[in-house]
Amino acid sequence: MKVTDQAESLRLLVNNKRTEKTTPLRVIAVTSGKGGVGKSTVAANLAVIAARQGRRVLLLDGDLGLANAEILLGVAPRFHLGHVLDGSVSIREALTEGPHGIKILSAGTGVLQLARLGSAQKMRIIGELDTLDDDFDLVIADSAAGIGDNMTFFVGACQETILVVSPEPTSLTDAYAAVKVLSQQGMTGVFHVLVNPAASEAQAREVFGRLPRLTERFLHARLRYLGYLPRDENIHRAVMMQRPLVKCFPLSPSSRSLEQIADKLLGEPAASRLEGGLKILWQRLLRESSTPARSSLASE
Repeated sequence: MKVTDQAESLRLLVNNKRTEKTTPLRVIAVTSGKGGVGKSTVAANLAVIAARQGRRVLLLDGDLGLANAEILLGVAPRFHLGHVLDGSVSIREALTEGPHGIKILSAGTGVLQLARLGSAQKMRIIGELDTLDDDFDLVIADSAAGIGDNMTFFVGACQETILVVSPEPTSLTDAYAAVKVLSQQGMTGVFHVLVNPAASEAQAREVFGRLPRLTERFLHARLRYLGYLPRDENIHRAVMMQRPLVKCFPLSPSSRSLEQIADKLLGEPAASRLEGGLKILWQRLLRESSTPARSSLASE
């Protein structure tokens, strides 16, 4: 089969068999301009909260090579995305079950392999996603921090982005750089800003207030205040225990804040509609993997 025929078949496969779901799939990335601000803690615990509320959740651990979300939840996946791509296992076999029934897909070395897939392989992978298309209501992607290709790769495939920042000046500078790269590449329309940690609501809103002044002046990004996490030693304890914070310390200040954040975020419609379910998410990832690496826009 010619390459052009394969590409056409790929497009037909993506466009066919789309069924209406009672609950439209929602895809949210969690990222940060710099590491060490609690991004993976937020992603993992929001996934658990959403599952406890009855949502069918897929946690995509997209922090290539680090797998922080898996560690925080105390699971050890046997397979990752790389095994799916090389044909070792099906995508369903690569899923690992976590707390409250959430499913976890580890990126492993899969991201690096996406750029090497041929049209026939892409067709096979997208075809496999048909088996999962009705299994999930929510996908949370824990992306890498910073402004590298790995971060833009995963965040670019998502509808919405939670941007975790700390009050430190370096965190705000790096957060602005991340927003700049993503917005100028047209990858996301809205950023939900979560401040971690903050001494109070007033401090968190003051920190958030610095970002819109920068982005509204130089960019066309939409920033929305989502909430904050207070300073809480229980966060560190939960990390050391390798258990979800909201499960082992449900009455802690940080757990209560995460519950409020989840209610605020998930209690309203998605910022944009994702048609076509997981196949379209995957199609976006494949498209980004085929795009030549671009130089950092943060230095412009």
